[in-house]
Amino acid sequence: MIQKNPGMIIGPITSLLGIIFDFIFNLINKILPSNVLGLSIIIITILVRLLVWPLTHKQLKSSAVLQNIQPEINKIREKYPNKKDLDSQKKLNLEIQKLYSKHKINPAGGCLLALMQLPIFMALSQLLSHTYLYIKNIKILYENLADKIMSISNYVNIIKPIAIPKVPSKMIIDLSISKDLQSVVNKFTSTDWQKFLSQISGNTRSQILNLLSQKHSIETMFGIDLTETCGIKFPGAIIPILSLILTFFSSYFMNKSIESNKELKSQQNINLIIMPLMMGWLTLSLSSGVGIYWITNNIVQLIHQLIMISYKNKIKKITKK
Repeated sequence: MIQKNPGMIIGPITSLLGIIFDFIFNLINKILPSNVLGLSIIIITILVRLLVWPLTHKQLKSSAVLQNIQPEINKIREKYPNKKDLDSQKKLNLEIQKLYSKHKINPAGGCLLALMQLPIFMALSQLLSHTYLYIKNIKILYENLADKIMSISNYVNIIKPIAIPKVPSKMIIDLSISKDLQSVVNKFTSTDWQKFLSQISGNTRSQILNLLSQKHSIETMFGIDLTETCGIKFPGAIIPILSLILTFFSSYFMNKSIESNKELKSQQNINLIIMPLMMGWLTLSLSSGVGIYWITNNIVQLIHQLIMISYKNKIKKITKK
C-alpha cells in the first residue's frame, strides 16, 4: 500500500480524527451531495478551535497582562545594568519569574498552543492524503472503483505505465489486489484518469466515469480538489495566497496587542514576514484540504484576537487591581 507509516504519535491522532471526520462527513452527506469534504474540514477546524479556546484565551490575556507589566519588567532590568555575570543573570531571571507568577503569566503558553496544533495539522494532512482509509463512504466509492477497473480484462497492462511512477522506489505493490490498486488510484490526478479512460470504452467506461463524478463532487470545493496539492495553478493557488494573507493579519494583530522593547519588536517584525511566507509555501506543497484547515483556523483566531483587543481596556483595569 502506498502509505507512509504515520508514526506512534501522529497515527493515533489521525485515527481519532478519522472517526470524528467520518461522523461529521456522514451527517453532512445526508443533507448535501457535494462539497462534503470541504465542509467537514471547516466544521472540524471550528470544533478543534473551540476545544483549545480556553487555552488560546488565556494566552491572549497573558499577552495583554504582559504588556501592562512591561514597565515593572524594565525597572527590574535597570537594577542590573550591563551585568552579564552568571549570578546577576540568575537574580534578574528570578525577579522576573516572581513577577510572572504574581500576575499568573506563563511565557511558554504560546509555544504550548503551537505544539498542540502541530500534531493536528500533520494528522489532518495524513488523513486527507488517504481519505478512503478513514471515511466509510469514500472507502466504498474506492472499492467500487477498484472493482470496475479489475473487471477490465487487460487492466494491468493499461494502468501499469500510469501507476508505476506513483509507487515509491523499493516498494512493491500487486495491482491484482484491490487494496493495492486503491492506494494507486488514490494518487491519480485528473490527467492520469484521462490517460486511463482514453484506453477503455463501453459500459465499464461509463460506470467508472460515474464513480469519478461522485468522487469529484465529494472531494472538491469551489472547483479545487482538496485531496491534491495546491500547486501554483488557478484555482488551487488561491489556497496558499489566502493562507499567506490570513497568517500575516493574524501575526500582525498578535504583535499589535503586545508592547515590546526595541529588540523584541524587531524580531516580531521579522516573524511578521517569515511566518506568512512559510505558511504560504507549506500549504503550496500540501493538499488543498490542509490549506482549508489553516485558513479556517486563522479566521477563527482573528475573530478571537479582535474580541480580545476590544476588551483590552477591561483587562487593563483587572490587572491594575
